[in-house]
Amino acid sequence: MDQEAVAGRTARGPAGSDPADGERAGSGGPGRTLAVPAGAVLLAGLIIGVLGDALLRAPGDPGLSMFVCVASVAVAALVLHRRAGVALDRGRVVWLGLGVLLMMGWVWRDSPPLKLLALGCATLMFALSAYRPAAAWVRRAGVFRYVRAWATGALHAWTAAAPVLLEAGRSTGTDEGRSTALRRSAGVVRGLLIAAPFVVVFGALFMSADAVFAQLVRDFVQIDFQRIVGHVVLFGICAWLATGYLRGFLTGTELPPLRQLLGELPRRPALGVTEVATVLAVLDLLFLLFVSVQFRYLFGGDVLVQVTPDLTYAEYARRGFFELVFAVFLVAPVLLAADWLLERRTPRDEVVFRALAGLQIALVMAITASAFQRLRLYYSSYGLTDSRLYAMVLLGWIGLMLLWFAATVLRGRRDAFAFGALVSGLATVALLFSVNPDATIARTNVARALSPDAPAAFDVAYARSLSADAVPVLLDALPALPRDVRCPLARHLLRRFTPDRETSVRNWNWSASRARAAMREHESTLTAAAEFGAECGTSGSG
Repeated sequence: MDQEAVAGRTARGPAGSDPADGERAGSGGPGRTLAVPAGAVLLAGLIIGVLGDALLRAPGDPGLSMFVCVASVAVAALVLHRRAGVALDRGRVVWLGLGVLLMMGWVWRDSPPLKLLALGCATLMFALSAYRPAAAWVRRAGVFRYVRAWATGALHAWTAAAPVLLEAGRSTGTDEGRSTALRRSAGVVRGLLIAAPFVVVFGALFMSADAVFAQLVRDFVQIDFQRIVGHVVLFGICAWLATGYLRGFLTGTELPPLRQLLGELPRRPALGVTEVATVLAVLDLLFLLFVSVQFRYLFGGDVLVQVTPDLTYAEYARRGFFELVFAVFLVAPVLLAADWLLERRTPRDEVVFRALAGLQIALVMAITASAFQRLRLYYSSYGLTDSRLYAMVLLGWIGLMLLWFAATVLRGRRDAFAFGALVSGLATVALLFSVNPDATIARTNVARALSPDAPAAFDVAYARSLSADAVPVLLDALPALPRDVRCPLARHLLRRFTPDRETSVRNWNWSASRARAAMREHESTLTAAAEFGAECGTSGSG
């Protein structure tokens, strides 16, 4: 729910108003006239389309090419805005720069989940930058406003190229000039159609008369239509999306308010403290009952697994884990909605809400601790995987958000919640890039396998799925691993990360480059390990 949607009067004036609202009236999305020629926007989109087709068609996973494509959109947006002669808000530049910086992750790490996170966060940064001509709204907006900015940014990227094409067509010369150009174009087309049968007849005669000429014609007409279609599709998608986003950045992607489109809207829904307190009290009782009944199961750990017949570590860790995560994830939206809907008639209403919401947060934190306990048991018994690692990070971030909710919303500072959540989310993604999840996973699993007290089986099958981020760790540990593990792992590394494999600079990635360098350094060790026996067994399963 958006803080600016709250009805009534505040110190800033009517709900929904802020210093940027005056600018919003001039932003207004798809219908607004561009401050620069539409042809300039279209030309920038076409150039980015050509660039995208040239860079992204390189074989292999995109790396540097993806970063360059996204950065080119940001540069084009700034250049076009400067050409419009309108002062550019520094906040928009900051969000745009953060989006480009996040895309550096495609050049830094090789892990697909990390790249997906970087791309998602970068699109949000670009959307926030394009939403309004001034970015001061970001610090005061609610969660719903961020979602709306993201959605309208995507809408403009996919649809706003059409009005650019129409505007460019309308602005191309006078009506007389356009009609003359059309007549000339039509004449050329008619001439080509008339010439076609003569070309066929005389071309056939010349091909029969000269073998060299015939071979030249055959080579010319052997066109790879599939390749051409691939170029056209990739160029078209890149150009279309870039043109749509550039128009949105110049005009603002915020859509007109519903009251402007539909007239006066009914007052926002509101609930009294009795209704809200009843809902929260029922949920608190449900959560308390669940924690109480399942307390031994939730926090029993090793003891529970040992005394419960037919209960394995895998079943203990997996049973209901994702249901618990989903329940924890839903709590913050429910509490935000309750805070938005609550009609505070007396100070006592606020006290009641804060007490019930605080109790719910405490119970959810207990469930979060239980989920952490399950995951800890699972990876200590079966090793670490990316799904387990990212689940732990997600749980930690959700727990942090609940504490932040208590520190902001429950203290009457609701307008600070969404921005804090946004900053913490970006910081979490940055922390993941710094930690290098795949290398951490490989290091943890190797340490378990080489533990002097209780060595565990090493899951070769899972190690094969790790990205280039984990290769240096695996290579350093290879000599110490059991022989039946070294053989299949060495063969996989030699096959997937061939030291002498030529790669395009368009797909350059720091982790992949580092992995190839490490492979060249350990090539003799890998070759010796891969030649062990006629067959390679696998070890471990998780």
